[in-house]
Amino acid sequence: MKFPNAAKGVSKIFNAEIISLIAALIGGVGMVLSFIAVSGNVDQGTSDTLIIATGACALVAGIIIAVAGIMSIVGYFQAGKDEAGFKKAILCMFFSIAFTVAASFFANQTGFLGWLNTVLTVTGNVCNMLATIFLILGLMALSVKCSRPDMVKHGKDILTTLVILYILTFVLSFIGRWGAESTVFGSIVNWLSGLSLCFTIFLYIFQIYYLGKAKKMLKEN
Repeated sequence: MKFPNAAKGVSKIFNAEIISLIAALIGGVGMVLSFIAVSGNVDQGTSDTLIIATGACALVAGIIIAVAGIMSIVGYFQAGKDEAGFKKAILCMFFSIAFTVAASFFANQTGFLGWLNTVLTVTGNVCNMLATIFLILGLMALSVKCSRPDMVKHGKDILTTLVILYILTFVLSFIGRWGAESTVFGSIVNWLSGLSLCFTIFLYIFQIYYLGKAKKMLKEN
């Protein structure tokens, strides 16, 4: 094995992305509960219970993302021993964890706190996007060293797709927050929130797919 440290690091990052996907799904459950709570189709007691459950889901998702982020940082440190490009992602992950966890404390808020949640969430996602870019670039650099031009090309395609999905998610987050402050666009906000969640899940799936192929490549070289 030419790059034992990178192989171990990428494996940890791969597992961290799977955990992050689970966190996103838990956040999705919280989102559904929130929609039901404000739909007007349940009594006040049930609505209050659902709102509490929504907050719990957001908090649990935030904690899980923090754990996954720490795993990723350890993975980046390890992989960085064989490919320096991975080290650039470490600081981005630190900030991503900090902003994401902070945002979870203001879930389902309106007004200033609602906007604070959105800004913190988007900022955390921007940091995560930068970390992802450095991750893909690092994997592409390793692919060159492993004489795998197919992985380099695939990495370019994945990188372009991920950046587009991230940008769409950022835009939907701000539009969704703006709509959430208005009683007129309530149903539209629900659709936008659901679409944003779908984009987030696709982000993790694309990353996991490429990391899986990279992990296999490193074991074979």
